[in-house]
Amino acid sequence: MLSERGASMPGRLRLRLDLETATPTSDGAGGSTLSWSLVATLSADVMPTQARERSIGEGLGDLVTHRITIRHRSDVAPGDRFRRGARVFRIRGLTDPQEDGRYLVCLCEEEGAP
Repeated sequence: MLSERGASMPGRLRLRLDLETATPTSDGAGGSTLSWSLVATLSADVMPTQARERSIGEGLGDLVTHRITIRHRSDVAPGDRFRRGARVFRIRGLTDPQEDGRYLVCLCEEEGAP
């Protein structure tokens, strides 16, 4: 899909997202908690791809996935996340769709989706 609109992609990167990375922090009881740090604020295109129910414990919850396109960066990895206000998108996978180093497509799950 990116190749179909490649020339117009910069105009589609219209949303601002914060890229965050996790750092484990000792909790003082032998375990650790994740502390999230801002890496950068980026322009992005966010496209919902799927919504379905999934089992969570003994109940059901929503799973909403998105394809988020940004300009290529070497410091983005699965496990990082994007934030837009109260919405959080956990990065599950990455791809460079044209393999030219211009764009990075992040396959994400929205945390706490309604």
